[in-house]
Amino acid sequence: MVLGMVLSISACKKNEDIPLNQVPIDLPGSLSLVYGDQQEILLPENIRNASDLQIRFDFNATENVQINSSTRLHDKLTEAVTIEKNTGKIHVNSTLLYPNGAVSASSGSKIPQSYKITVVASSAEKAFEGRQSIEIEVTPAKLNIKGLDNEAAIPFTYVLYGNPANFELEAPGILLEGTTWRIENSTSLGAEVTLKSNQLQFSASAGDPNKKAEKAYDVVPSLQKDGFSVALRSFRVIFMPQIKFFYGQYYADLDLTILLNQLHIALSNGYKSTPPTLYPQDYKSTFEIVSIEKDNKAFENIDDIFTIDSKTGSVSVKKNSVLTEGAYKVTVKALTTTGLGFTTTLTLNMSKGE
Repeated sequence: MVLGMVLSISACKKNEDIPLNQVPIDLPGSLSLVYGDQQEILLPENIRNASDLQIRFDFNATENVQINSSTRLHDKLTEAVTIEKNTGKIHVNSTLLYPNGAVSASSGSKIPQSYKITVVASSAEKAFEGRQSIEIEVTPAKLNIKGLDNEAAIPFTYVLYGNPANFELEAPGILLEGTTWRIENSTSLGAEVTLKSNQLQFSASAGDPNKKAEKAYDVVPSLQKDGFSVALRSFRVIFMPQIKFFYGQYYADLDLTILLNQLHIALSNGYKSTPPTLYPQDYKSTFEIVSIEKDNKAFENIDDIFTIDSKTGSVSVKKNSVLTEGAYKVTVKALTTTGLGFTTTLTLNMSKGE
Protein backbone atom coordinates (compact mmCIF):
# COMPACT_ATOMS: atom_id res chain seq x y z
CA MET A 1 0.00 0.00 0.00
CA VAL A 2 2.71 2.44 0.94
CA LEU A 3 4.84 1.43 -2.03
CA GLY A 4 1.98 2.17 -4.45
CA MET A 5 1.57 5.68 -3.10
CA VAL A 6 5.23 6.48 -3.59
CA LEU A 7 5.17 5.35 -7.20
CA SER A 8 2.06 7.41 -7.88
CA ILE A 9 3.63 10.60 -6.49
CA SER A 10 6.81 10.08 -8.53
CA ALA A 11 4.80 9.70 -11.70
CA CYS A 12 2.97 12.99 -11.06
CA LYS A 13 6.22 14.94 -10.58
CA LYS A 14 7.59 13.55 -13.81
CA ASN A 15 4.53 14.70 -15.77
CA GLU A 16 4.71 18.23 -14.31
CA ASP A 17 8.41 18.67 -15.19
CA ILE A 18 7.80 19.90 -18.74
CA PRO A 19 10.98 21.04 -20.57
CA LEU A 20 11.03 24.71 -21.72
CA ASN A 21 11.53 25.45 -25.38
CA GLN A 22 14.34 27.86 -26.13
CA VAL A 23 12.93 30.68 -28.26
CA PRO A 24 14.65 33.72 -29.76
CA ILE A 25 13.79 37.20 -28.51
CA ASP A 26 13.87 39.61 -31.40
CA LEU A 27 15.34 42.69 -29.69
CA PRO A 28 17.95 45.21 -30.90
CA GLY A 29 21.47 44.10 -30.07
CA SER A 30 22.59 47.62 -29.19
CA LEU A 31 21.14 50.87 -27.96
CA SER A 32 22.65 54.38 -27.89
CA LEU A 33 21.34 57.16 -25.67
CA VAL A 34 22.46 60.65 -24.76
CA TYR A 35 22.47 61.17 -21.00
CA GLY A 36 19.02 62.35 -19.97
CA ASP A 37 17.20 60.40 -22.69
CA GLN A 38 14.75 57.59 -22.05
CA GLN A 39 13.87 54.82 -24.45
CA GLU A 40 11.41 51.94 -24.64
CA ILE A 41 11.84 48.56 -26.33
CA LEU A 42 8.71 46.55 -27.14
CA LEU A 43 8.99 42.81 -26.56
CA PRO A 44 7.97 40.64 -29.55
CA GLU A 45 4.30 39.65 -29.64
CA ASN A 46 4.98 35.93 -29.13
CA ILE A 47 6.80 36.81 -25.89
CA ARG A 48 4.66 39.56 -24.39
CA ASN A 49 1.36 37.69 -24.96
CA ALA A 50 2.20 35.04 -22.35
CA SER A 51 -0.12 35.69 -19.40
CA ASP A 52 2.45 34.44 -16.88
CA LEU A 53 5.43 36.12 -18.55
CA GLN A 54 8.47 36.48 -16.32
CA ILE A 55 11.24 38.93 -17.25
CA ARG A 56 14.52 39.35 -15.48
CA PHE A 57 17.69 41.25 -16.34
CA ASP A 58 21.16 39.81 -15.89
CA PHE A 59 23.93 42.41 -15.44
CA ASN A 60 26.81 40.00 -14.73
CA ALA A 61 28.57 40.85 -18.01
CA THR A 62 28.94 44.45 -16.77
CA GLU A 63 31.60 45.16 -14.16
CA ASN A 64 29.92 46.05 -10.88
CA VAL A 65 32.05 49.10 -10.06
CA GLN A 66 31.66 51.11 -6.87
CA ILE A 67 29.68 54.32 -7.47
CA ASN A 68 29.77 55.76 -3.97
CA SER A 69 30.09 54.48 -0.41
CA SER A 70 26.69 52.76 -0.50
CA THR A 71 25.95 52.06 -4.16
CA ARG A 72 27.39 49.88 -6.89
CA LEU A 73 26.74 49.97 -10.62
CA HIS A 74 24.38 46.97 -10.66
CA ASP A 75 22.16 48.83 -8.18
CA LYS A 76 21.90 51.68 -10.67
CA LEU A 77 21.21 49.31 -13.56
CA THR A 78 18.39 47.69 -11.60
CA GLU A 79 16.76 51.12 -11.26
CA ALA A 80 17.46 52.24 -14.83
CA VAL A 81 16.38 49.12 -16.77
CA THR A 82 12.85 48.00 -15.91
CA ILE A 83 9.90 46.15 -17.46
CA GLU A 84 6.31 47.31 -17.78
CA LYS A 85 4.48 43.98 -17.74
CA ASN A 86 1.11 45.41 -18.74
CA THR A 87 2.54 46.83 -21.98
CA GLY A 88 5.42 44.43 -22.57
CA LYS A 89 7.91 47.29 -22.83
CA ILE A 90 11.46 47.43 -21.51
CA HIS A 91 12.15 50.94 -20.21
CA VAL A 92 15.69 52.38 -20.16
CA ASN A 93 16.24 55.62 -18.22
CA SER A 94 19.74 56.97 -18.86
CA THR A 95 19.27 59.66 -16.18
CA LEU A 96 19.77 56.92 -13.59
CA LEU A 97 23.05 55.82 -15.20
CA TYR A 98 26.32 57.51 -16.22
CA PRO A 99 28.06 58.09 -19.55
CA ASN A 100 30.20 55.11 -20.49
CA GLY A 101 33.93 55.49 -20.02
CA ALA A 102 33.46 58.31 -17.51
CA VAL A 103 35.87 58.47 -14.57
CA SER A 104 34.71 59.81 -11.22
CA ALA A 105 36.62 62.88 -10.07
CA SER A 106 35.80 61.96 -6.48
CA SER A 107 36.45 58.20 -6.31
CA GLY A 108 38.45 57.39 -9.43
CA SER A 109 35.98 54.65 -10.40
CA LYS A 110 35.51 54.15 -14.13
CA ILE A 111 32.24 53.29 -15.83
CA PRO A 112 32.63 50.41 -18.35
CA GLN A 113 32.71 51.24 -22.06
CA SER A 114 29.16 49.87 -22.40
CA TYR A 115 26.39 48.34 -20.30
CA LYS A 116 25.96 44.67 -21.24
CA ILE A 117 22.56 43.34 -20.26
CA THR A 118 20.95 39.95 -20.85
CA VAL A 119 17.16 39.90 -21.04
CA VAL A 120 15.72 36.57 -19.85
CA ALA A 121 12.04 35.88 -20.67
CA SER A 122 10.15 32.76 -19.61
CA SER A 123 6.61 31.37 -19.42
CA ALA A 124 5.53 28.14 -17.73
CA GLU A 125 2.15 28.32 -19.46
CA LYS A 126 3.65 28.45 -22.95
CA ALA A 127 6.71 26.44 -21.93
CA PHE A 128 9.38 28.71 -23.34
CA GLU A 129 12.49 30.56 -22.29
CA GLY A 130 14.44 33.10 -24.30
CA ARG A 131 17.61 35.12 -23.86
CA GLN A 132 18.83 38.22 -25.66
CA SER A 133 21.90 40.36 -24.96
CA ILE A 134 21.68 44.12 -25.37
CA GLU A 135 24.65 46.47 -25.29
CA ILE A 136 23.71 49.97 -24.12
CA GLU A 137 25.96 53.00 -24.60
CA VAL A 138 25.29 56.32 -22.89
CA THR A 139 27.12 59.43 -24.09
CA PRO A 140 27.40 62.76 -22.21
CA ALA A 141 24.80 65.43 -22.86
CA LYS A 142 25.85 68.86 -24.12
CA LEU A 143 25.63 71.92 -21.94
CA ASN A 144 24.45 75.20 -23.42
CA ILE A 145 26.24 78.50 -22.95
CA LYS A 146 23.53 81.14 -22.70
CA GLY A 147 23.84 83.79 -25.37
CA LEU A 148 26.21 81.82 -27.63
CA ASP A 149 25.55 79.80 -30.78
CA ASN A 150 25.19 76.34 -29.25
CA GLU A 151 24.65 74.77 -32.68
CA ALA A 152 28.33 75.39 -33.45
CA ALA A 153 30.80 72.55 -32.89
CA ILE A 154 32.69 74.82 -30.49
CA PRO A 155 30.74 77.94 -29.46
CA PHE A 156 32.90 81.05 -29.20
CA THR A 157 32.67 84.71 -28.39
CA TYR A 158 34.83 87.82 -28.38
CA VAL A 159 35.08 90.00 -25.29
CA LEU A 160 36.53 93.50 -25.32
CA TYR A 161 39.08 94.25 -22.62
CA GLY A 162 37.37 96.12 -19.83
CA ASN A 163 33.99 94.48 -20.44
CA PRO A 164 32.62 91.85 -18.04
CA ALA A 165 32.99 88.24 -19.17
CA ASN A 166 30.36 86.17 -17.36
CA PHE A 167 28.61 83.15 -18.82
CA GLU A 168 25.56 81.24 -17.62
CA LEU A 169 25.63 77.47 -18.09
CA GLU A 170 22.45 75.58 -18.91
CA ALA A 171 21.63 71.87 -18.90
CA PRO A 172 18.35 71.60 -20.81
CA GLY A 173 16.26 68.55 -19.99
CA ILE A 174 18.53 67.33 -17.19
CA LEU A 175 17.45 66.95 -13.58
CA LEU A 176 19.90 69.05 -11.54
CA GLU A 177 19.15 67.48 -8.16
CA GLY A 178 22.25 65.70 -6.86
CA THR A 179 24.57 67.29 -9.43
CA THR A 180 27.45 69.77 -9.18
CA TRP A 181 29.09 72.14 -11.66
CA ARG A 182 32.79 71.89 -12.43
CA ILE A 183 35.46 73.13 -14.84
CA GLU A 184 37.18 70.08 -16.35
CA ASN A 185 40.38 71.95 -17.28
CA SER A 186 40.54 74.32 -14.31
CA THR A 187 44.21 73.49 -13.64
CA SER A 188 45.38 74.78 -17.03
CA LEU A 189 43.17 77.88 -16.83
CA GLY A 190 44.36 79.01 -13.42
CA ALA A 191 42.65 81.52 -11.16
CA GLU A 192 41.47 83.74 -14.02
CA VAL A 193 38.40 81.54 -14.56
CA THR A 194 36.08 80.63 -11.69
CA LEU A 195 32.73 78.91 -11.32
CA LYS A 196 29.98 79.79 -8.85
CA SER A 197 27.03 77.46 -9.24
CA ASN A 198 26.29 77.64 -12.98
CA GLN A 199 27.91 81.08 -13.43
CA LEU A 200 31.31 80.99 -15.12
CA GLN A 201 33.33 84.17 -14.60
CA PHE A 202 36.58 85.60 -15.93
CA SER A 203 38.57 87.93 -13.70
CA ALA A 204 39.41 91.49 -14.73
CA SER A 205 43.04 90.38 -15.19
CA ALA A 206 42.16 87.79 -17.84
CA GLY A 207 43.84 88.11 -21.22
CA ASP A 208 46.89 90.09 -22.26
CA PRO A 209 48.33 92.08 -19.31
CA ASN A 210 48.72 95.12 -21.58
CA LYS A 211 45.21 94.71 -23.05
CA LYS A 212 46.62 95.13 -26.56
CA ALA A 213 46.77 91.59 -27.93
CA GLU A 214 44.20 88.87 -28.36
CA LYS A 215 44.19 85.98 -25.94
CA ALA A 216 41.93 82.95 -26.19
CA TYR A 217 40.71 80.62 -23.46
CA ASP A 218 39.29 77.18 -24.17
CA VAL A 219 37.01 76.26 -21.28
CA VAL A 220 35.34 72.89 -20.63
CA PRO A 221 32.60 73.21 -18.01
CA SER A 222 30.76 70.07 -16.93
CA LEU A 223 27.85 68.88 -14.84
CA GLN A 224 28.74 66.00 -12.53
CA LYS A 225 26.82 63.33 -10.66
CA ASP A 226 28.72 61.23 -8.10
CA GLY A 227 31.88 62.74 -9.58
CA PHE A 228 31.09 61.50 -13.12
CA SER A 229 30.65 64.10 -15.87
CA VAL A 230 27.17 63.60 -17.30
CA ALA A 231 27.08 66.75 -19.47
CA LEU A 232 29.82 69.04 -20.75
CA ARG A 233 30.69 71.52 -23.45
CA SER A 234 33.90 73.03 -24.77
CA PHE A 235 33.72 76.70 -25.72
CA ARG A 236 36.16 79.50 -26.49
CA VAL A 237 36.41 83.03 -25.13
CA ILE A 238 38.68 85.45 -26.98
CA PHE A 239 39.71 88.68 -25.32
CA MET A 240 40.50 91.49 -27.75
CA PRO A 241 41.58 95.16 -27.62
CA GLN A 242 38.98 97.91 -27.39
CA ILE A 243 37.95 99.00 -30.88
CA LYS A 244 38.29 102.65 -31.84
CA PHE A 245 35.84 103.61 -34.58
CA PHE A 246 35.21 107.21 -35.63
CA TYR A 247 35.62 109.71 -38.45
CA GLY A 248 38.96 111.36 -37.88
CA GLN A 249 42.58 110.42 -37.18
CA TYR A 250 44.16 108.23 -34.51
CA TYR A 251 47.89 108.25 -33.68
CA ALA A 252 48.51 105.01 -31.83
CA ASP A 253 52.04 105.88 -30.67
CA LEU A 254 50.69 108.97 -28.90
CA ASP A 255 47.22 107.54 -28.17
CA LEU A 256 45.97 110.77 -29.75
CA THR A 257 42.51 111.07 -31.30
CA ILE A 258 41.45 113.89 -33.65
CA LEU A 259 37.73 113.86 -34.41
CA LEU A 260 36.57 114.97 -37.85
CA ASN A 261 32.94 113.98 -37.54
CA GLN A 262 31.35 117.45 -37.78
CA LEU A 263 31.87 118.82 -41.28
CA HIS A 264 30.48 121.80 -43.20
CA ILE A 265 29.84 121.29 -46.90
CA ALA A 266 28.06 123.16 -49.66
CA LEU A 267 24.43 122.30 -50.26
CA SER A 268 23.63 120.46 -53.52
CA ASN A 269 27.27 119.77 -54.36
CA GLY A 270 28.60 116.25 -54.50
CA TYR A 271 30.78 115.15 -51.58
CA LYS A 272 32.88 112.15 -50.49
CA SER A 273 34.26 111.85 -46.96
CA THR A 274 37.57 110.41 -45.94
CA PRO A 275 37.36 106.82 -44.65
CA PRO A 276 36.74 106.41 -40.92
CA THR A 277 39.37 105.14 -38.52
CA LEU A 278 38.93 101.61 -37.22
CA TYR A 279 41.72 100.56 -34.86
CA PRO A 280 43.22 98.01 -34.67
CA GLN A 281 42.75 97.92 -38.43
CA ASP A 282 43.20 94.14 -38.58
CA TYR A 283 39.56 93.88 -37.48
CA LYS A 284 38.27 95.96 -40.41
CA SER A 285 35.62 94.21 -42.50
CA THR A 286 32.56 95.99 -43.94
CA PHE A 287 30.59 99.20 -43.40
CA GLU A 288 26.95 100.15 -43.80
CA ILE A 289 24.66 103.12 -43.18
CA VAL A 290 22.28 102.38 -40.32
CA SER A 291 20.22 105.58 -40.29
CA ILE A 292 20.17 109.23 -41.30
CA GLU A 293 18.71 112.18 -39.40
CA LYS A 294 18.19 115.75 -40.49
CA ASP A 295 18.10 118.24 -37.62
CA ASN A 296 17.40 115.39 -35.17
CA LYS A 297 14.50 114.00 -37.20
CA ALA A 298 14.51 110.80 -39.25
CA PHE A 299 15.45 111.36 -42.89
CA GLU A 300 14.34 108.94 -45.59
CA ASN A 301 17.12 108.32 -48.08
CA ILE A 302 14.71 107.54 -50.93
CA ASP A 303 16.88 108.40 -53.91
CA ASP A 304 20.07 107.00 -52.36
CA ILE A 305 21.54 110.46 -52.21
CA PHE A 306 23.68 109.22 -49.32
CA THR A 307 25.76 106.11 -50.01
CA ILE A 308 28.70 104.37 -48.39
CA ASP A 309 31.64 102.41 -49.70
CA SER A 310 31.18 99.09 -47.91
CA LYS A 311 34.92 98.38 -48.04
CA THR A 312 36.34 101.73 -46.89
CA GLY A 313 33.47 103.38 -45.00
CA SER A 314 33.63 106.62 -47.04
CA VAL A 315 30.25 108.38 -47.12
CA SER A 316 29.24 110.04 -50.39
CA VAL A 317 26.54 112.60 -51.19
CA LYS A 318 25.29 112.79 -54.75
CA LYS A 319 25.04 116.14 -56.45
CA ASN A 320 21.36 116.97 -56.16
CA SER A 321 18.66 119.61 -55.92
CA VAL A 322 16.58 117.78 -53.34
CA LEU A 323 18.36 118.41 -50.05
CA THR A 324 17.70 121.53 -48.02
CA GLU A 325 19.90 123.30 -45.52
CA GLY A 326 20.46 121.56 -42.22
CA ALA A 327 22.56 119.08 -40.26
CA TYR A 328 22.51 115.56 -41.68
CA LYS A 329 23.72 113.00 -39.15
CA VAL A 330 24.71 109.69 -40.73
CA THR A 331 25.03 106.70 -38.39
CA VAL A 332 27.49 104.16 -39.74
CA LYS A 333 28.05 100.60 -38.55
CA ALA A 334 31.32 98.73 -38.89
CA LEU A 335 31.03 94.96 -38.88
CA THR A 336 34.41 93.61 -37.76
CA THR A 337 36.07 90.32 -38.62
CA THR A 338 35.04 89.04 -35.17
CA GLY A 339 31.35 89.47 -35.94
CA LEU A 340 31.07 92.33 -33.45
CA GLY A 341 29.50 95.54 -34.74
CA PHE A 342 30.41 99.12 -33.79
CA THR A 343 28.68 102.37 -34.70
CA THR A 344 29.75 105.97 -35.09
CA THR A 345 28.29 109.12 -36.61
CA LEU A 346 29.28 111.61 -39.27
CA THR A 347 27.38 114.91 -39.31
CA LEU A 348 27.34 116.91 -42.54
CA ASN A 349 26.20 120.49 -42.00
CA MET A 350 24.91 121.69 -45.37
CA SER A 351 24.31 125.31 -46.28
CA LYS A 352 24.33 127.49 -49.35
CA GLY A 353 27.53 129.18 -50.28
CA GLU A 354 29.83 126.69 -48.47
